[in-house]
Amino acid sequence: MKKKVKKEKVIGRKLALTITLGIFIAIMVITLFNLIVTYFYPSPEYGDFCKNMWDASPIRYDMNGQYANCTVSKVLQEQIINCSQENGFPIYNYDEEGCSISLKECNFCNKEFDINNKVYNRNTFFVYAFIGFILIVLGLFVPLLLIQIIVLPAGAFLVIEAAVKNFDDKLYIIITFSLLIAAAIYLALKKLR
Repeated sequence: MKKKVKKEKVIGRKLALTITLGIFIAIMVITLFNLIVTYFYPSPEYGDFCKNMWDASPIRYDMNGQYANCTVSKVLQEQIINCSQENGFPIYNYDEEGCSISLKECNFCNKEFDINNKVYNRNTFFVYAFIGFILIVLGLFVPLLLIQIIVLPAGAFLVIEAAVKNFDDKLYIIITFSLLIAAAIYLALKKLR
C-alpha cells in the first residue's frame, strides 16, 4: 500500500513538473516567435514618417524664451482647421518675431504611418495565425505530453495575438479565425476518435 501511494506521489510530481515546465517553455516559444517576426519584419517607426514635428507650432518662443506676442489670421486659422480635418499636421512659415504668418504645408506623415502600420499589422496577422495554427496541429498529433503542453497553448496564444494586432481588418480576422477554428475542430475530432 505504501509503495502504491509513493508511486502515485511521484507520478503526481512528474505531472506537475511537466505542466509547469510546459507553461514556461510555451511562454518562451511565444516570445521567440515574436522576436523572430519582429527581427526579420520590423514594424514601421513613427519617427521614420514624421520627422521634426516638434517644429509644427503656430507660435514659437522669442529670444528670451517667452511666447512671442502673435495673432493668427482668419485665413491661417481656416487652413489649420482644413489641414487637421484631413489628418495632416500644419507646418508654418514664421516671421522674424517667431509668429506664424502662413501655412508652409500640410504634412500627411501621420496618415502615411497609419497606412503602413495597417499593412504591417495585416501581414503579421497572417504570419502569427499561420505559425499558431501549425503549433496547434503539431500539438494535436505529437504523443508526448510535454510537447503538447508547450505547443497547444503557444499556438493558441499566437493566433489570438494575431487577431489583437490586426483589429482594424475585422473581416480578415473573422474569415481566417472561422477557417482556423473549423480546421482545428476537424483535426481534433479526427485525432480523438
